[in-house]
Amino acid sequence: MIKNINRRFFLYLSLLAVAIAGWPILRKVNQWVNLPTDAQHNRPNQPTSDIYISRGGTPQQNVSKVIEMMGGIERFIGKNDIVVLKPNFQWWNQGKTNLAATKGFIDLVLGIPGFKGEVIIAENHHFMDDSRPEGEKDNIRGWTHFSEINGEIEGINHNMNTLIELYQKQGYKNVTKYHWRDGGPKRDIWGNGQNGGIVKSPAEGDGYVWTDIDYIFTGFMGLKEWKVKMTYPVFTSKYSGITIDFKNGAFKRDGKGGGSYLPDKPVKFINFPVLNTHGEDTGTTSSIKNYMGIADLSCGSWGLKPEGYVNVHACGGKYYEYAKAGPLGCFMKTIRKADLNIVTAEWVGWGSRTEITKAARTRTILASTDPIALDYYGAKNLVYPLSHNGEYHNPDNPKSSVRKFLELAQKTLGEETLDEKKMKIYQYDFKSEFTNLT
Repeated sequence: MIKNINRRFFLYLSLLAVAIAGWPILRKVNQWVNLPTDAQHNRPNQPTSDIYISRGGTPQQNVSKVIEMMGGIERFIGKNDIVVLKPNFQWWNQGKTNLAATKGFIDLVLGIPGFKGEVIIAENHHFMDDSRPEGEKDNIRGWTHFSEINGEIEGINHNMNTLIELYQKQGYKNVTKYHWRDGGPKRDIWGNGQNGGIVKSPAEGDGYVWTDIDYIFTGFMGLKEWKVKMTYPVFTSKYSGITIDFKNGAFKRDGKGGGSYLPDKPVKFINFPVLNTHGEDTGTTSSIKNYMGIADLSCGSWGLKPEGYVNVHACGGKYYEYAKAGPLGCFMKTIRKADLNIVTAEWVGWGSRTEITKAARTRTILASTDPIALDYYGAKNLVYPLSHNGEYHNPDNPKSSVRKFLELAQKTLGEETLDEKKMKIYQYDFKSEFTNLT
């Protein structure tokens, strides 16, 4: 009996040592992380999540239709609003937001009677080119690339820069762009964008705010933690000179090291991603993943400071690759959540972010205020039927990349739904000209 107890104790200590060392054999032991149960997901009296879909028209027609079905553009945007539109332009082809759809939405905003606000297209693609002149170092990748797909507007192929130039030439000086750049220095791991500036408040200038809000992901039976600090950009409009504090709103500097917020200039955040495959970490790129292009990846490792922290992308390491959903959900809960999510699925990448032979034209736009439900629907009904990759793209497979990613995002956010019974789908098809409610 004593020998058996000693053997068991020795075995326990051996397993504990393996866990502490973090050996690769433990990579797949995801049950050691406290994930939400179905009972937690399906809370009684949870509000229904509405998803709006238009297909078969041009990207502009599809965008206009989903906004119409949602009650019109003025349900979301006011006459004096500063509209911050966050696209996907780290990549190109099926990896970038459809430009015709982008133009369709901006046209709706500019068409609001008496509109006196502005539209700023902004993102952090986490790269830079030091060989370019100051002010142009971030103007690379999907912003300058003329793609084979997703760039055509009325017969002309555009990149994001030429689209903005088109508005400028038409007299819409209130349509501009801003390249957010990671604030501090970074190690040469991935994405060389760095030293864009770290500020404590919008009065100090443009850059990233590193907050006191931390997210902690725990794995290996509580033996390992990844700590992520919430960050957000502060930036100044080239059109109005107004500074946008992404968390707290519009701000006007007084030139003396101070300033004040502008309650009469509401900031609206429109999340405008593309639907694409991403791999074994998130499964797909869509609404939730698009927040990665807002966070500062120099805060925590891969950056040099602060010690003891990792950035959003590194959360969970190679053992829990879906864990980056946690800090993204925390960002939505504590910093800012999009006022509206519009997912462009004119082209859907099912096997590559940029190789067009692994993309399909679905001529679809999806929209919702619930990013979790929207990403679930897009993965299940658009990406997975094309890829047939249940390990990555099937959100009903509890072990799939996209399911684990969305579950953790939902758990951290503390709202929204992954339950199809709580989703109401509104669909319009231009080819058959019918509206369907399910």
